[in-house]
Amino acid sequence: MTEALHTGYIGRDILRREDSYLLRGQGKFVDDLPEPRDTIYLGFVMSPYAHARIRSIDASRARALDGVIDVLTGEDLAELTDPIVTEIDFPGYIRHGRPVLALGKVRFVGEQVAVVLAEDRYIAQDAVDLVEVEYEPLPVAADLETAHLDGAPQVHDHIPNNTIFSARFETKGFDPAPAAATHSIRERFRSGRVAGVPLEPRGCLAMPDHTADAIVFYSSTQVPHILRTALGKHIKGASESKIRVIVPEVGGGFGTKAQIYTEEVVAAALALKLRRAVKWIQDRREELLTSIHARDHLYEVEAGFDGQGVIHMLRVRLHTNAGAYSSLPFGCTLEPTGGARMIVGPYRIRNYAYQAYAIATHTCPSGAYRGVAQPTCFLTIEGVMDRIGRQLGIDPAEVRLRNMIQPEEMPWVNAVGVRYDTGSYVASLKRAMEMIGYAGFRARQPADRLADGKYRGIGICSFTEISGTGAPGWRARGLIRMPGFDSALIKIEPTGKVTAYISHANAGQAHYTTFAQVVADAVGADIADVTIVEGDTGATPYGTNTFASRSAVTGGGAILRAGRKVREKMRRIAGQMLEAAADDIEIREGWAEVRGVPGMRVSLTQIAETAYSMNNLGLPPGEDYGLEASDFYDPPLATMANAVHICTVAVDPEDGRVKVENHVVVHDCGRVINPVIVDGQVQGGAAQGLGEALMEELVYDREGQLQNANLLDYLLPTALDMPDIRIEHIESPTIDGEGGFKGVGEGGLIGAVPAIANAVADALAPLGCNVNRIPLRPSYVLGLIRAATGR
Repeated sequence: MTEALHTGYIGRDILRREDSYLLRGQGKFVDDLPEPRDTIYLGFVMSPYAHARIRSIDASRARALDGVIDVLTGEDLAELTDPIVTEIDFPGYIRHGRPVLALGKVRFVGEQVAVVLAEDRYIAQDAVDLVEVEYEPLPVAADLETAHLDGAPQVHDHIPNNTIFSARFETKGFDPAPAAATHSIRERFRSGRVAGVPLEPRGCLAMPDHTADAIVFYSSTQVPHILRTALGKHIKGASESKIRVIVPEVGGGFGTKAQIYTEEVVAAALALKLRRAVKWIQDRREELLTSIHARDHLYEVEAGFDGQGVIHMLRVRLHTNAGAYSSLPFGCTLEPTGGARMIVGPYRIRNYAYQAYAIATHTCPSGAYRGVAQPTCFLTIEGVMDRIGRQLGIDPAEVRLRNMIQPEEMPWVNAVGVRYDTGSYVASLKRAMEMIGYAGFRARQPADRLADGKYRGIGICSFTEISGTGAPGWRARGLIRMPGFDSALIKIEPTGKVTAYISHANAGQAHYTTFAQVVADAVGADIADVTIVEGDTGATPYGTNTFASRSAVTGGGAILRAGRKVREKMRRIAGQMLEAAADDIEIREGWAEVRGVPGMRVSLTQIAETAYSMNNLGLPPGEDYGLEASDFYDPPLATMANAVHICTVAVDPEDGRVKVENHVVVHDCGRVINPVIVDGQVQGGAAQGLGEALMEELVYDREGQLQNANLLDYLLPTALDMPDIRIEHIESPTIDGEGGFKGVGEGGLIGAVPAIANAVADALAPLGCNVNRIPLRPSYVLGLIRAATGR
């Protein structure tokens, strides 16, 4: 449901509160927190092999080093912890666990086999090098395309063909060869393996609480409540009620920090056992080796369409690389079910079937990185749209419009049962085409695409962005321990100031600003009087936390529901104070007044004083003291945002370099809370999308060795690589959820990847180059050009 809020902070460009301290260098990250004098520092011994038996571990030299407290192995930690198991209730999933330190066997380079406890972090690192581990190397399955074949080395003995998960789906009456489909396309699309690479690597500080047998656990996590539950579950004898998780400033998350990691369980378990503070900070090499990876997808797609370019059949076979273990909490079903379920996007595709697989390999476990499977599934379907256009001689934008869900067809339920309540698919595409001057570009574009010595092309991505997933959406993907809801507690203090405790955790999204805007409108307060508290399980109510473009949807929805209760109570109290009916009271910007009588009003401070019995006025009959309320919000199966990216590129035929020259975005995230912050989200996501499309790829060799676990070889985009991005918004407020909000956090990345790839494909189309994989590094692009031209 949409709701008319009263004071209008929502929709305004309120300056980010966070900037005032972050830009002054006053943010406190995990490694900035004060440490007790007796803090224990951890260093992890990591496997240099992708697959090997552990024959022996000799830590005598490390233990002899001055300042080393102890060295513990998997057997030691097994006495303190249980294996990490991702519980997935989905046919085709094979359950397996991961010990927090390897037991008997390692399954990827970087898997921890021992932990050093030392009085100094540098001593800990020196001691790590002194631990001698004898390994028996075993055969390796590191490649997605061969790991599931017969005879491939097994990652887990009980998982045949390394297929951790498989799923099939067909729409009712699926017809693989409908009569209307007089044309067809078969293609494969391949994506590289990437990582989130947050500016701040992971870290944690576990501190015993002097008041009880408990700990305060500081972590650079996006999911404090889920982390607390996981620590309580996986540490033997631990009570969740005696664990408090606090999130300091987070230097980038992007989903990388929305996972539960073994190092966190180890640190918390040791702090509980030893009753001393325990600290661990990751370095960049560790981050690239052991923080979750993502993508590495293979789509094999077949589309049947008619002479007008309208799709009548779509069939997809999808393989995703799960890595060595199913990561917690999202598991290995997230990417295959995500890609297969989202690929139909904003199109009227009714005759659809898929097979989806998660394949275990001897590589780092995969998890939820910004966009999850959406960049690759839209790389696929948008690539299909372009190929249909080229085959039929129809402009690719026109192909999209002919297949697109029309405004009068909304609400729409897609082929896999997901409801699109509102959207602006046609309007967004047409406006983006106007912004970039699409018709003019096509009119000027030479047939051979060569202009000023470079091949120039234009690419489109029109997509839907799943956001704000609630419990029904997580259950549809088998995740039974993912709550789905979020919550808010709003208190009007006796002074009339407002404090909102929200179950989310800020990781750069400007929650302290945007949530304050929603709270101020929800209760009728002045935004300057609103304080936001989040990222602390000891202060905030339980929730699912911050990932998957859900903060505005679930956090905003919970705020509105709790705020509605507080506002109604204030209206009743103000009504008695002003001798008016509660229904006649309007509250805005810190004042309650009688509708139509502007001078007849009381302040929120006066109402609060009455609520807390701090004056000689009584409460309305039956009213309780205090002025606070909490509520939970579990959104529908999915809240669907949408956007269109169009970009132009220049491809240098001499060296294969690609330059993005122009990039426009029309984004529809429903009701926009703060336009300038939304623009920042889109721009940041587009930068990551450019990196994924053109340069980023984690490269494993056949032995499972990561070849570029450093930032010299794992290339990231810089400001010099980025074009100016022009952004406009269309608002189609959701009618199925609270507040009209839709998600925005991932759309910048999702749309940029296919748009850039399609622009390069368009630029090279006259040469006959088949651009069907990313990243489009210069060497790869130059190879395509040379193969086509014979040079």
